[in-house]
Amino acid sequence: MLAVFRVLYSSRSVLRAVLIGLLVFAASAVAIRFTRFGGGPACLWFATAILIVELVLRPARAWLWPTSAAMIGGIVATGLFGIGFGYAPLVTLCTIGEAILAAWLMRRGGGSGADLGSLRGVMVFIAVAGGIAPAVSGIGGAATIALATPTGFASNWLSWYLGHALGNLTLAPVALLALNGEMFAGIARMRWARKLEGVGLILATIVVTRLVFGQTTFPLLFVPLLPLMIAAFRFGRIGGAITIVILATIGAAFTIGGNGPVRMISGATHERVLFLQFYLATAVVMTLLIAAELNQRKRLMVALRASEARYRLIADGSTDVILTQTVAGEIDYASASILPLAGYHPTALIGVKAGTLVRPDDLPVVTKTHRDALSNPGATFMVEYCGLKADGSMLWCESHTRAVTDEDGSVVGTVSVIRDISRHKQLRDELSQAAQTDPLTGIVNRRAFDVALDQRLADVAAGRGIGVCAVLDLDFFKRVNDLHGHAAGDTVLCAFADVARRSLRADDLIARLGGEEFGLIIWNADVLEAKAICERLRREIADLSVATGFGDEVRFTFSGGLAPIRAGRSRQHVLRHADEALYRAKHAGRNRLELAS
Repeated sequence: MLAVFRVLYSSRSVLRAVLIGLLVFAASAVAIRFTRFGGGPACLWFATAILIVELVLRPARAWLWPTSAAMIGGIVATGLFGIGFGYAPLVTLCTIGEAILAAWLMRRGGGSGADLGSLRGVMVFIAVAGGIAPAVSGIGGAATIALATPTGFASNWLSWYLGHALGNLTLAPVALLALNGEMFAGIARMRWARKLEGVGLILATIVVTRLVFGQTTFPLLFVPLLPLMIAAFRFGRIGGAITIVILATIGAAFTIGGNGPVRMISGATHERVLFLQFYLATAVVMTLLIAAELNQRKRLMVALRASEARYRLIADGSTDVILTQTVAGEIDYASASILPLAGYHPTALIGVKAGTLVRPDDLPVVTKTHRDALSNPGATFMVEYCGLKADGSMLWCESHTRAVTDEDGSVVGTVSVIRDISRHKQLRDELSQAAQTDPLTGIVNRRAFDVALDQRLADVAAGRGIGVCAVLDLDFFKRVNDLHGHAAGDTVLCAFADVARRSLRADDLIARLGGEEFGLIIWNADVLEAKAICERLRREIADLSVATGFGDEVRFTFSGGLAPIRAGRSRQHVLRHADEALYRAKHAGRNRLELAS
């Protein structure tokens, strides 16, 4: 038998077609001889399954030889053991047509048509080989048998359909595995222990099925389903298909012989065989679906392991930290890069709350990001925060987080890619500071002053304090540049900024607004207190003598205008009032301060 299958697996089309014809003849003869009751169709028909598998595995252009050989084998068997040679060609033509229709539909619905390793492929196979094809061929077959024998069309069609459908569902999976070489390849890959396990399972199936169908006392038809399920779970499609054939062969032999638990059903033999057909069909469909689901899960696990291996390789080789968390925020994986980055050993973090690695001030925003990712699968959320290293020091981190879902789409956690941005953060802060700093004097510039004044206006409006804005302008500064040069003028500007910085309080702010003009924000002081602070500064500057570096000394003064920071006023309004007061101080003789009216 093994040699026969190996020839069928080969590509020698003529010899292969001859063997197909012989197999169809043998299967047809046995079915007609032992499962045909009352002159109607055979109750169990396996011949079509052989041809269906052969056609599915071959391109359409190679169908002529096997269909011709099967046609000859079917005609001879039907003529010798069935309704005679007069009607045999018509009945056999219906059988051949069933195989062609099934193969064509399976190819249309499942690509190659030979994939019983997926749920979709199994469903297509069941619908076509166990439904459409035998139902259609049964019309012609039942009509022909009704003409040749004193039987009715309806009963003939039902017997034809059930016999052919069951035969296709039962034998086709085994024939497919044998003819495409998958069975032999799978067995060859097994270790000896695995092969012995398979042989033991086959023997157990034979013994259990023999014991169940060898008695008529107890309705134990459910018992043989156990080894079928074990075979499907342990050996997939190969185990399921072989045990199905064992169950069908032993069950049919005992039932047709009038033995077994099916005998407990009152009725004629063909009625018992009909019940057996439903029983076997249920077992076949159940086993095939389970085997297909297990095969899909096996493929998924193989792909998952490969994906995980690639993921681990990337994660371990990356300088970024890859962190996965449960829905509750517990770490269940940390990449190796966390050790050199933060000093934590990856395995020591398993089960630890991720929030413990975050500075407390930043924990709310990090927690919100985790929750947002859980609530929006498919979206990526970014957050910057200060992380805690194992030694207690801190580093700035940028985390990109998204949800992880299972095969049902349910969220099971998050995955984050965490990058050390301490240097980037420092550089960004330095650039931000540079953008707000006057490069000559080192104090803040007009941009930073405007932002600070807007903030103080908001603070006053919210009742968080009071303040005064002052605009100061160095007197006769152009004369300093003309007499002593621009370098001397720059020295004067820097000297003024240094003195003002030392004179002001911690909450006060001085800024260079442009040229020789400066702005002050004096906080938590009323106008009179602010004027006193500015007056003290005015006296210090008036007493100051600045060396130019060329042996000269420069003395200078400034004039200023002060305006209160009041709620409901804009920055432009406050500055305009301070400017107006400054102009009055200039016109009044300079080196003085004026209050806004």
